[in-house]
Parts: sequence; C-alpha cells; structure tokens
Amino acid sequence: MMIDQGFPVRKVLSYVDINASYYYYIPRQGKRGKRPSQFTYKVNGQRFTNEKVVKQIQDLLSEEFVDYGYVKVTYYLTDELGYLINKKKVYRLMKENKLLYSNRKAKRMSRQWVTELVPKPEAIFENLELDIKYFYIHGQRKNAQQATLLDVKSRYVLNYVNGWGITKDHIKKMFEIVFETYNRPKSVYVRTDNGSQFISQEVQAYIATLDGVYQEYTRPATPQQNAHIEALHSIMERSICRAYFFETMEEFQCTMKRFIAFYNEKRIHSGIDYMSPLKYIKIKHPEFKLTKKKQIEELTSSLMQTQLEGLKMSQSVSKIE
Repeated sequence: MMIDQGFPVRKVLSYVDINASYYYYIPRQGKRGKRPSQFTYKVNGQRFTNEKVVKQIQDLLSEEFVDYGYVKVTYYLTDELGYLINKKKVYRLMKENKLLYSNRKAKRMSRQWVTELVPKPEAIFENLELDIKYFYIHGQRKNAQQATLLDVKSRYVLNYVNGWGITKDHIKKMFEIVFETYNRPKSVYVRTDNGSQFISQEVQAYIATLDGVYQEYTRPATPQQNAHIEALHSIMERSICRAYFFETMEEFQCTMKRFIAFYNEKRIHSGIDYMSPLKYIKIKHPEFKLTKKKQIEELTSSLMQTQLEGLKMSQSVSKIE
C-alpha cells in the first residue's frame, strides 16, 4: 500500500523486514534446472539431433521380437551405434515419445535333485536347462509344444523341437545330436523338471551312457530352480504368444525359426553384460566354436516333418471312419 503511494521501496521493505530480492522475485515458467540438451554426440565427434536418435530407437523397437526397455536401448545405442549417451537421457527421450516398454505380468511357468537353487557354471555348456512350453495355434484350436535346450552360461539356445506333441524319443534325439555336434566340457549337468518325457527310463539310460553328463531334476513346484529357461519362456510369451495369431503349424514354426535366430544372434541380455548370446561366446569364450548349425536345423526340420505327417495320417483316418 505504502509503495503504491510513492514511498521509497527499499525504505518500506526495511521497515517491514523483507529482503529486496524476495520483493522483486519473478518466478520462471517451465521446469527448473538446466535445459535438456538438443543434440547427442558419437564417439567419433559427430553430432546428431535428438530427433535422429529417437528415430533410431523407433526403428530398433519396430524390429520383430524386440521388447527392450530403456536400459537395453541404451546399451544398443552405445555399443552398436557408438553414441555417447546415458540411461537417464535415453529414458527421457523414450518417455517424451511414449516409447517406454510397459511392464506386463507374464505367466509363470514352472531324481537327482538339484543341490543349488541357481546353477553357477564356470564354462560354456557346463550347465544346460531343458523345458517344454505350449503355444496356441488359433486356426487349429489346439496347443503346439516346444522343447528348448538352453546353455545357462551364455543363454545360447543349443537346440529346439516343436510339434503337436513332444515324446521321450524327441528328447533323446535332441540330446544325441547336441552331444555329437558340440564340444563339451568334462562335466555337463542337464537340469529338467519332472515331466514324463524327462523321467523316462529310455532317456535316463541314454544319458547314463554319456561320460561326464549328469541329469538333475528340479523339485516339484519350484520353477525358480529352472530360472533361465523360464526366463526364455517369458520372453517367448511376450514376443510370440501375445504378438502373433497363428492359423497353421507351419506359420508358427517359421516364426519360431526367425525368433531363435534373433534370440541367439541379436537379442541383448542383461545377464551376460548386455550382449547377445553369440556375441558373448565370441568375446568371452573365443576358444569355443559353434559348428554344424545346419545339422541342428536338419534335425529340427526332420522331427517337425515326422509330426506333420503323423497329423495328416490321423486326419485321413478320421475322414475314412
């Protein structure tokens, strides 16, 4: 009031014990702090706009089977594209452009009993995990099954087979091809649950003939003891089951073949220093050679073909009846 009547401002403020800075303060519009940078640099010194970086993130996330959050996107930008960028900035860019991955609850999957909750391998292919997952074929209104054999150390998928049903013969054949194809350490531990395919006497007898190969079983209702293969199933649930509508078994098998190639060769894994399984093996274990990939694919193709022929035969019998 007194200032409005023309009295000196500073004298009035001194009488009422108010700092001049408080009186003259004008609040700024917008967020406080340093303004976000509009550019991102690469290791070689090149400068790119944030819009360019966002476009490359969008291109990455649009690739088939890619379900990355901001952490894995950061590793992709730094390791693969050479950007000097931290997780905080990647998070901001992805949030502003609505690219953050929304966490969804995945379905939990679940003789010589395991002695450790989680295996701690020291060498490639020392600890393997094997399990079966179901995939719904909408056009046939029935479930397909897939057995997958995973290396714990590298997260590399050694082999897989799928079809309308997985039997002990398929499991035995998978083991035969894998152990004849790949170099293996002195001791190999194969961890499975207690499914009928895994506890069959035929499979157990075959493994018993292999020098240095031991089969161990998880305890009932303890999927955490098979955590690595369950994690793979969770990825399959997000990347395949929730993303595709399959009319035929052949569509599913073609999709799965592309997914396994992507998973082994490109997918970033936080558990192996944010590398793909193949890159991890080449960098961390260059002495190990992945060979005879064609033979593995021929096995899978042969098992699939046998099951498809069996399905066609059963359908023909039904028509005759």
